[in-house]
Amino acid sequence: MSCRQTVEASPDIVTGILTVQSHDVYALINPGSTLSYVTPFVTMEFGIELEQLHEPFSVSTPVGESILATRAYRSCVVMVRGRDTIVDLIELGMVDFDVIMGMDWLYSCFAKLDCRTRTMRLEFPNDPVVE
Repeated sequence: MSCRQTVEASPDIVTGILTVQSHDVYALINPGSTLSYVTPFVTMEFGIELEQLHEPFSVSTPVGESILATRAYRSCVVMVRGRDTIVDLIELGMVDFDVIMGMDWLYSCFAKLDCRTRTMRLEFPNDPVVE
């Protein structure tokens, strides 16, 4: 079973399709991750400048590997049900997901995850709830 199949079979994981920089991507919503990540395979179409990180850092993967993060895409537009949000995406060589959306993005979107129903609610102040 691949990492993606294992994750999708887990009852406490939320996955789905998000639109990042006007491209549909397969996303893992991961409140256990501090930052958000993107695979270099989808960024070729983004049309935004890649930034070298001043201080590269190591990222532990669910399969126990460690990957060095050295580059980022700043201020990427993520659309959820017609609502634009912004996130910095760290480039990470991964194959199971196009993006991993972490706490940095979830916090900025006032997100609430329901792991039982595998849904995410964005509760922006003074706006209708986006689910």
